[in-house]
Amino acid sequence: MIFEHSSKNKKVLLVISFAVLLLGVFIIFYTPVIFQEGNPWPQIKGIAQLTFSDKDVVKLDIGENKYITKSDNPETIKFFMKEKDYDFTEQMGSGYLFKSSTGASAVATHRYYSRYYSLWTISENKNDSDNNLWKTITNDDGITYQYPKNILAKYISVAEWPPVVKIETGTYSCKTTPMEVSSLADITYQRLVDDRAYCMNIKNEGVAGNVYSSYTYTTIRNDKLVSVDFTLRYINCNNYDEGQSRACTNERESFDLDATVDRIVQTIKYK
Repeated sequence: MIFEHSSKNKKVLLVISFAVLLLGVFIIFYTPVIFQEGNPWPQIKGIAQLTFSDKDVVKLDIGENKYITKSDNPETIKFFMKEKDYDFTEQMGSGYLFKSSTGASAVATHRYYSRYYSLWTISENKNDSDNNLWKTITNDDGITYQYPKNILAKYISVAEWPPVVKIETGTYSCKTTPMEVSSLADITYQRLVDDRAYCMNIKNEGVAGNVYSSYTYTTIRNDKLVSVDFTLRYINCNNYDEGQSRACTNERESFDLDATVDRIVQTIKYK
């Protein structure tokens, strides 16, 4: 009996030791991800709720409008906002814009928390609609248009802003850069946004560990050639630790610049 009891104790200790070893390895390799938001307890608690309940969206206990989901699927947050009487209107950068039947607006900004979970910050504006997100400008040529006050990104910032809009006569054409001779310094693509064709030229310049990308979008609107010019600053994601580096890279991959430019173009008015 004593031998059997001792054998059981050894097995229990072996299992506990193995579990502690696995936990230690997990912490060593995933510490940058776990602590990317500081105190990891709210995220761990949220993940547990997602795992052991039928919830798709969980509010984090950190005193802010922050939520966690199992993936970056935007349909999850769209359905969640729909239940709060908000309809999705468009994506702007890393943000998803919503509007309610009362005219209030909301922005859900996304970022990754490892490959399997996403964090969302939801900001609601009960008193106004898009006016707090977009600004109207009339340039010296009498062209009036709207542009976003910010681009809703953490690792991407504006360098030359607001965008410069020009209208000319001419025929639309887009000579794209062949793949075999493409250069990171100067690239031209053709993009489609809701069946509207845009010729996008990007000129990249590296400065002090960052990349400054100058964009020119050209399209046809009301039989006129319309161009939109601006410059964005991209932080080198390798400058961060593993957790933030991954978040930086993921934000860049999900950043929807085309939709933002198309929205600007659709607001253009001129004499």
